[in-house]
Amino acid sequence: MRILVAEYASAIGMGGTCELEGRAMLSVLAESFQRSGHDVVYITSGPEIRAGKPYVLDRQEDFETYLEAIKVDAGLLIAPDGMQPHFLETLERNTENLGCSPEAARICADKLLCTSKLKTAGVPVAEIVTRPDPCEKGCHRYVIKPRTGCGSEGVRISSYPRAGPGEMVTRYYQGLHLSASFVVGKRFLPLTINRQLIEFEGDGISYQGSQVPYRTPRADEIWEAAEKAARVLGLRGYAGIDFVVADLPRAVDVNARPTTSIIGISRVMKEEIGELILQAKFGGLPERVQVEGEYVFRKEDLV
Repeated sequence: MRILVAEYASAIGMGGTCELEGRAMLSVLAESFQRSGHDVVYITSGPEIRAGKPYVLDRQEDFETYLEAIKVDAGLLIAPDGMQPHFLETLERNTENLGCSPEAARICADKLLCTSKLKTAGVPVAEIVTRPDPCEKGCHRYVIKPRTGCGSEGVRISSYPRAGPGEMVTRYYQGLHLSASFVVGKRFLPLTINRQLIEFEGDGISYQGSQVPYRTPRADEIWEAAEKAARVLGLRGYAGIDFVVADLPRAVDVNARPTTSIIGISRVMKEEIGELILQAKFGGLPERVQVEGEYVFRKEDLV
């Protein structure tokens, strides 16, 4: 097959860690598809990776044009959450989409809508807060974050639940920050549970990297919540859910696309991630994957 891997941040030369993480994910996926015997093409602002054929953008506005014009048998898109649904619609006019549907991506991109949908379905979440707790209940902490955004950008912790325009507030839980990475086709296939390396500075928090995998005695709880969430949201292909594991594994963010954990997964999983993504679309997913060893990476390692 001829496969397009379209990663937005590296394609337009966004700069910063977003571009570095994006290019690292692009490399992992392109190399995996190629090792599986497929021809790969990708969009770039200029820098080339070790696998596939590049299509160089002259202007970042041409990204969408390329999604619709490059002739391929299938395509995989990675883009900022707010842009993902529209770009997926464009991709689907051209070829087979190896990722989530535009509708599922649209729900996941709106963290308020996504959290509400999961809570209604009985998936544990960090509850949405609309007003301060009564004083007699003591001092509480809250997480304020953009309704649409990537990773930990714009996320802060506060003792007062005041949200600005385009923001939402959830209850803060002290716990372990983990993510669950999986592939969904006709069946749900767990890949790895990962520990997120989170840095707290002042009232801000930032994602610094991952330990892949993280072995926890609460894996069954986490996978049960992840599978239920994937079913409720209609996820397909590779996706990831961030959890804070305290009294319960509480979902705090859903990524309807490949995540940076794929960098570590490709180092510890015997199966090819590219082939699993294709099997999720066209059939034949295995019952389980083989994971050996551990890989820890930090954002600064991606330079």
